[in-house]
Amino acid sequence: MLTIDRYLTARSLRAIALVAAGLTSMMLLFALFDELAEGAERYGLDDALNYLWRTLPRRLDDLLLYSVFIGYLAALGQLAEQGELTALRAAGTSPARLIAGLIPSLLLCLGVSFTLSEYLAPKAEQAAEVAKLNAQYGRDAMQRKGGFWIRDDRLYMHIQTMTEDNGGTLWGVRQYWLDPNQKLGRSLVAESANFDANKQQWVLHNVSEAVVSAEATTVNNFAQSVWANAMTPQLLSNQAFLEPKKMSLLGLLDQINFLQQQHLQATQYQLAMWSRILKPLSYFGMALLALAIVLGPMRGTGLGPRLALGMLVGLIFKYLQDLFAPMAVVFALPAALAVAVPICAYAVCGWLLIRRYA
Repeated sequence: MLTIDRYLTARSLRAIALVAAGLTSMMLLFALFDELAEGAERYGLDDALNYLWRTLPRRLDDLLLYSVFIGYLAALGQLAEQGELTALRAAGTSPARLIAGLIPSLLLCLGVSFTLSEYLAPKAEQAAEVAKLNAQYGRDAMQRKGGFWIRDDRLYMHIQTMTEDNGGTLWGVRQYWLDPNQKLGRSLVAESANFDANKQQWVLHNVSEAVVSAEATTVNNFAQSVWANAMTPQLLSNQAFLEPKKMSLLGLLDQINFLQQQHLQATQYQLAMWSRILKPLSYFGMALLALAIVLGPMRGTGLGPRLALGMLVGLIFKYLQDLFAPMAVVFALPAALAVAVPICAYAVCGWLLIRRYA
């Protein structure tokens, strides 16, 4: 049985690698056309290629699940064409045992996906977005685009730009503090701000503070001032440059905790978090469905129809995910449920097909 496991693993991994290479190459080609179509004067072919290279880990991770499904269809289908799968079934090998034989390759693909999504992709994606902005707008790209806003309880803060030197530096900081009656009580303008990781606070430089009262407005100037807030540069950087699905799991948890503390909606981040948590179930469901299709309705077909079916099934899965995600926002469905429904639907379909044909 160990020989069968090694044989299935080798055949499956070869097929998955070929499918992943093909899908990634096609996706990169379309992405290159999209990048070149943006038409920025300073954004040329070398900048677009640099952006695609840095975003390659994320793109590969996005396609790996579908590569696993189509790869299993191709590998198991080839075994069926050559009669090897029939011989295994005649020798008493159950579908459960065949699934167990796919587990090593499944775990390896999950490990690759985890490494890409949690370590390589988030940092590379952020660097890619920064490099793209700099290539399109110059070194003060964020400032030219208007900076970005952050809310923290009754504080509304605008930041013109940020850099990663000295652990994180903010430039052009404007803070607007509201009183309990939701009226402006204090405003502050600082030239820059540095994060002190040891004390978990920000040190503001060249500060001008205006305190608003019913009688008058008092303006004070300081060389330095302390803003006691544990909002880290990484959290700010994630909000500025990364979409929820491009963040690491730890980054998503930080963003969710921060938004919940501010009583703000965190559904998009929760959807991305649960997609990451339920990823092993997604891979298992796809593997189960691939085996069910090969054992059942497409046992005697060629490679072409199986690949066409694999792409169709993958697209339907993607459309189901895109359908249930907005429903979670509009109808206040639990994020875990919105993510789990398409996964469970595919796993149940695979189980029913195996029961019927095996």
